[in-house]
Amino acid sequence: MIVIAGTLTLGVVVDESVLDACRTMMNATHAEKGCVAYVFSADPVNDHTLRVFEQWESIEDLEAHFEAPHMPPFREAMAQWNVTGKDITRFTVTDTVRM
Repeated sequence: MIVIAGTLTLGVVVDESVLDACRTMMNATHAEKGCVAYVFSADPVNDHTLRVFEQWESIEDLEAHFEAPHMPPFREAMAQWNVTGKDITRFTVTDTVRM
């Protein structure tokens, strides 16, 4: 399993327009092959921070996601947000325990 986790720091406040673009992206991505979880969320402490969490069945599924037809419109939306920082990490998980 592949896990992606991190933050995006935006030059704009994470408002409803940002969250609407995230919802559209999330809904489309949830239908992709191998997508286990795909979530953007507003940080409750910093209104310029967007949190990212993804789970994919394989690296191939993640790579296919980058070529999905809903990526270009989302990238265009992100360009409007003036991303000033990005701290995102990809993890390859070989063992999981449900808690």
